[in-house]
Amino acid sequence: MKHILILADREWTHPQAGGTGTVLYGLVSRWLAEGHKVTVIGGSYDGAPPVERPHERLEIHRMGTRVSVFPKAAWATLRGVGRDADLVLEVCNGIAFCTPLWPWLRQPRVLLVFHVHQRHYEAELGRFGSIAAFFLERLPLTSLYKSVPVMTISEDSRSELIELGLSSEQVEVVYLGLDRGILSPGTKSQTPSMVYLGRLKQYKRIEVLLEMAAALPQTTLHLAGEGTHRGELMAEAERLGITDQVIFHGHVSEEKKAELLRTSWVALTASSAEGWSLAVFEAGASGTPTAALAVGGLREAIIPGETGILAANPAELTMEVRRLLADPQALLRMGDAAYKRSLEFTWDATADAAMALLERAAAERAAR
Repeated sequence: MKHILILADREWTHPQAGGTGTVLYGLVSRWLAEGHKVTVIGGSYDGAPPVERPHERLEIHRMGTRVSVFPKAAWATLRGVGRDADLVLEVCNGIAFCTPLWPWLRQPRVLLVFHVHQRHYEAELGRFGSIAAFFLERLPLTSLYKSVPVMTISEDSRSELIELGLSSEQVEVVYLGLDRGILSPGTKSQTPSMVYLGRLKQYKRIEVLLEMAAALPQTTLHLAGEGTHRGELMAEAERLGITDQVIFHGHVSEEKKAELLRTSWVALTASSAEGWSLAVFEAGASGTPTAALAVGGLREAIIPGETGILAANPAELTMEVRRLLADPQALLRMGDAAYKRSLEFTWDATADAAMALLERAAAERAAR
């Protein structure tokens, strides 16, 4: 049995956990099933207990905000939380915990990076974003983690990390799995409907989807997720005159998510960057193809023309979605292909590969 300490800004119970939470739950649930022990330190949220033990071998410590969780996590480990762990999995989601600077935490570790956030910072914060991106992500990754194995989720993300300054030998790709749960194909809505599943953040470029809805007045657009950009998106929907077309569902239950993915004709994303996009495969498990801009790991997640659509720009994306919605046979064919492709990815394989990487880091540490 191994004891794994996980450091993350948000764990899977956090309302804004997004894909990060899904990945952590997929890994932790398998590790617990295999007999391992897991301690998680993550950010807190309204109503969350500071400490929770949902399983005899799982302990979750919640503290701080999206920013203050990092120094609070350092203090927590200094006081002893997770200090008896054998291995450390550290998530860098745009901000690094900088654990190589924590002399009291010397366990072998692996850094999990979903994708590089340099452009996200610039899109969200403008000129100040470039400065923040350098000090919060680029500088720590390229100076503190040179001897730390890095796990990422697509070849595109691996290329971004190498371009950032990490060595090619240091970065390993582990594709994400899918917990289908109650996701399954079913009857589509009677009228054309589209769904976006994810956080409402500026870099997700959901305005592109609102403009698409305005150009396709016969459709309904479901936005399933919560985030800091919700107010601006609601104002934009009103400006476009499509408030009766767009439904803001907020954070949804697993049952509601399954219903939206199953009944929608096509899933959408216009994000400026994605490491892999689990939402593509959740839609696929529901028999729904995804239409997206051809960026990041989406170019690996979607097989264009077979399991979905990849477009070069928003205008092309709208044109291709219009064409797809008017072709029931193509929708059926793509939905079936997306479902079959979703069966190829399992969390068992992902958890095994991640554990192998952690154990290899431990073996290399012992050899040194």
